[in-house]
Amino acid sequence: MATDGDSRCGRKAWLDVEEFEEAKRTMQILSKAKAPRYCRPEGITSYLLASPRTSQAHHLTTTLVHIEPGGEQRVHSHPPEQVYFILEGAGVMSVGTETQTVATGDCVFVPSDTPHGIRNEGQTVLRYFSAAAPAFDTSELLSLWPLGSESEELGRQD
Repeated sequence: MATDGDSRCGRKAWLDVEEFEEAKRTMQILSKAKAPRYCRPEGITSYLLASPRTSQAHHLTTTLVHIEPGGEQRVHSHPPEQVYFILEGAGVMSVGTETQTVATGDCVFVPSDTPHGIRNEGQTVLRYFSAAAPAFDTSELLSLWPLGSESEELGRQD
């Protein structure tokens, strides 16, 4: 499981001048390696992709999430509605009072303010892409994804 002490969980949470200029371009290609992130002891790492903090997105927040075997995203809720698209692996997802198994290729819709969470009960990493609208505001994005990117931590400029 990833923890704040793991090598992929650095501390820098701001954009430098070059990254800010890149964020102002019309076409933006965002990468996991350059994404702000969070790592939690329950085995989850979330990479913040398109969002008001990282791009010209004004109405959308997107993430790429990895959950280690046995890990979970705890049940939580928020005003933006959201979709989870399972890229790899399988898990057990709860939305409201329903719980179902989800696997590669499944897309789960989560209504606004509905409690939801996902648990990886498999033996391999569970990866999903999520999109939430309307976007979280920048202050929430800074507090929810407090860590710098993996490439910043390793001193790379890929």
